[in-house]
Formats: sequence, C-alpha cells, structure tokens
Amino acid sequence: MLEMWLIPQLRDRGLLDDVWLQHDGATTHFALSVRDVLNEHFPGCWIGCGSPKSPAPLPWPPRSPDLTAPDNSLWGIIKGRVAARRYNNNEDLRRGVEDSFRTITPKMLRRRSQRTWRHIHLSPASQHQGAHMDSLDM
Repeated sequence: MLEMWLIPQLRDRGLLDDVWLQHDGATTHFALSVRDVLNEHFPGCWIGCGSPKSPAPLPWPPRSPDLTAPDNSLWGIIKGRVAARRYNNNEDLRRGVEDSFRTITPKMLRRRSQRTWRHIHLSPASQHQGAHMDSLDM
C-alpha cells in the first residue's frame, strides 16, 4: 500500500516532502522492509516502532493514545455519512464511501491536523500514566 498507492498519491499532489507518517506497533508496521521504505521516502519524518538497527525518527510512546487525525475524527465523519444511507450492493457502497471522502475539504484536514498537534502537546506520557486520554481532556 505504501509503495503502490500512498507514496504515488502524495508525490502526484506535491505533498511527499511535507508529510509525517505515523503508524502504531502492529506487526506489519514493524517489519524491517516497511521501516526501510519509510526511511527512504519519509526520511526523519515518521513516527512508529523502531529497533536498534533501524530506529524510528520519533519513537511511538509505549501505551500512548492514538493521535492520528483520521482516528480522532475523520473516520467518524466518513462513517456517519456512509451510514446515513442505504446501499443496494457493494458497488453502491464503494461509491458512497468515495463520495463521502470527496466532501472532506483541505480546511477540514488542516483543522484536524491542528487538533492532532494540540493533542500531542497536551498528552505527555507521564501526565496520563500511559492510560487512554479522553477527547474531553483536550
């Protein structure tokens, strides 16, 4: 997905040099081959699990809350819009998801990004002892 879709999409939009990529400790994300791709295409600009041989530029804090803008709100917006309709088949559902994504504006993404950075600054690991941080804490 990184090499076949995400990186070409970012490159086509002129965004590849402006992106930080974040992933969690999922086994597939931790693979050395994945970290090699991240180091090649996002040098110094990814957050995740590393190792002594291939450290992450910004290590994922243990037991940290998920801080990505999509997980904070974007998927909720999409899910709400998709769930508001009934679909006759998988093709209609696919179009519904695509149509929902088309409603997301750059302004909405900037606001989500700003909220994410605010969340990062307000949630040092010691403040919550690694526990889940409720969005009301923001």
